[in-house]
Amino acid sequence: MANKSPRIVEWYRADPWPRMRRVLLTGPAMLTAGGLVVFLSLVTRQPVHVRIAAAVAGFGLVAGGAMLTMFGMQRILRDEVCVALRTDGLAVQSSGSETLVPWDELEGARWDPAQDELVLMRMDASPIVLGHRFARIEGTALAQRIEATKRKVAMGLLR
Repeated sequence: MANKSPRIVEWYRADPWPRMRRVLLTGPAMLTAGGLVVFLSLVTRQPVHVRIAAAVAGFGLVAGGAMLTMFGMQRILRDEVCVALRTDGLAVQSSGSETLVPWDELEGARWDPAQDELVLMRMDASPIVLGHRFARIEGTALAQRIEATKRKVAMGLLR
């Protein structure tokens, strides 16, 4: 019988929304506040030096908000984390690299609620710690799915 290539049984992607929400609220708020400050500096009857200082501060807020949004989103979208439960092991993709932990080298998986981390304990190696929440599944349920898949592979139920 020919050796079949491994297949993905289930996969989970880190949920970027909590980090995105912070960036997408703060950056545009700074942009809006900066635009409002610039507008007010143009229409108020204040001494010229006060209006110029307000306009400079407003432009600083606009530029800062744009930079915060752009670089914050780039950092979030660059840090892609996925966990794939495969027939040959557990694959972790993070920041462009992939680590495959064969099922017989995985001691166990647990969710640490205090740190919001998935901890993958490996035999003869340091644990893999993923500090992300995952989309579509709670952390404890993901750890249980990993354990259940490991048991299925050990019993020969997944080929």
